[in-house]
Amino acid sequence: MPRGHPIWLLGLLAWVGPTSAQEVKIHPLSVSIHTALVHPALTQQDIEEILKRASDLLQEAPNNCKVGFKLNGPIGRFTVPSSTNDGSINTEDDLEAVHSVVADVKIVPKINFCVQGLQHGLVGCAWRPHDRPKTVIVTAEMHRFRLEHIVLAHEFGHVTGLLHRQDVHEQTLMTPCGLNSDKFQVNPDECWHFRAGPAMHYPQGVGDACPTTPSAHPPG
Repeated sequence: MPRGHPIWLLGLLAWVGPTSAQEVKIHPLSVSIHTALVHPALTQQDIEEILKRASDLLQEAPNNCKVGFKLNGPIGRFTVPSSTNDGSINTEDDLEAVHSVVADVKIVPKINFCVQGLQHGLVGCAWRPHDRPKTVIVTAEMHRFRLEHIVLAHEFGHVTGLLHRQDVHEQTLMTPCGLNSDKFQVNPDECWHFRAGPAMHYPQGVGDACPTTPSAHPPG
């Protein structure tokens, strides 16, 4: 995922009330996998486990953010016209074609293009301009590094209108730098966005920039 990615909602609303008094807000997510991905395939059990781990990441201390995810319906399969025959996203048209697939989360072989143009090594992209419905695109590569729950939660944060953000401890989930197992914290305002769910509008801005060289698997 490139630096300078999805963005904050205009007119931020104050987060209200202790999380301990809230019920868990569950977001049902439909998932579809590109037909170019045959081996290794992500099974329904794999995806359900990813969603559970993403839920645990948000709900457990220190976040205590009462948000969870569950699989909505059977896993779909899709194919779209693209600039290559391998299912990779390499152009703006490729990106829009995948975003237009009817599913909340799309899994593709590779993402080489996102909001800032051509950039290799991305594991996710959630930016979609022009007030169109926001969706998450991730790669099957994320599964190999056991960071898929962090990638999915980070990208879903963008879908809700969240900017990239840094903190002094460099542990924020919405980091503009490389994602790893240390990137897990959300603040109360970010939790409010996670609970509110997908947004149609992104305000202007790009959020924080990574001050150091991104890891080999930068966020989107």
